[in-house]
Amino acid sequence: MSTIKSKFNINDISEYFEFDDNSSSFKLINSVDYNDKNFNLTYYVDENQKLILDSIDDLCQKEFPFIQSPSSKILEQIFLRNKIAKELIINSVVQRKAEFLKFEKNDEDHKVAINIAKSVVHDLNKFIYKHKINHSLANIMLANLESSLNFYGKIDLLLKSNDNWFLCIFKFSKSPYEDKYKYEAMLQKKLIENNSEIKNIKIFVFNPLSDIVIKQINL
Repeated sequence: MSTIKSKFNINDISEYFEFDDNSSSFKLINSVDYNDKNFNLTYYVDENQKLILDSIDDLCQKEFPFIQSPSSKILEQIFLRNKIAKELIINSVVQRKAEFLKFEKNDEDHKVAINIAKSVVHDLNKFIYKHKINHSLANIMLANLESSLNFYGKIDLLLKSNDNWFLCIFKFSKSPYEDKYKYEAMLQKKLIENNSEIKNIKIFVFNPLSDIVIKQINL
C-alpha cells in the first residue's frame, strides 16, 4: 500500500478484483481471509467469482434512465471512446514523475479519445498548479457495505494539497447532466468518507466537451 493510502487508511479493494470484458463485471482474483477487514466482500461474490453489488453506474442509471434510449451501436461507440479517454488520462496520472503530468499515449489510435484525454491532462495541469497539488491517487476501487445501500465504485482521481483533498470526476458529454453528476458525486463522496479518514473533500467535474470544462460540485 502506498504511503498516502496508509496514512489516511484508504481501503482500496482494487487488488482483489479485475474487470472481465466477457461478462462486463468485476471478478475476484485474490482471496480474502477471515482476518481481512474486507472479509464481508465475500458475501457479495457468486459461485463464478463475480462481484454482485450494484456499481455507482448502475445506481445512476436507475435514478436517471435514458429518456430516449440511443441505439446499442451508438452506446458502444460512446462507451469505447470514453473508456479509452479515461484510460489515457489515468495512465498519465499513474506515470507522473514530476510536478506536472505528461500526456502518456499508449497504442490506441482513437483520435477523438486521444484529443479528449489530452485536453483533460492539460486542464489537470492547470488545476495542479493552481491548488499546489503534491499527491495523487488514481483509479482506486471502494465498496460501501455499512448501510441499506450497498454498492461499489471506481474513483477516477483523488488529489491532495497541503490543506485539501480534491475528488476529480471525468465526464465527456456535451449534454448538461447536472443532477446526475451531483448524484454520482454524492455516492463517490460517501464511498471515500466510509473507506478512509478523508473528510470535507472538494469535488470537481472535468468535462472538455462542456461550456465549463472544470466545474465544482457543492453537495
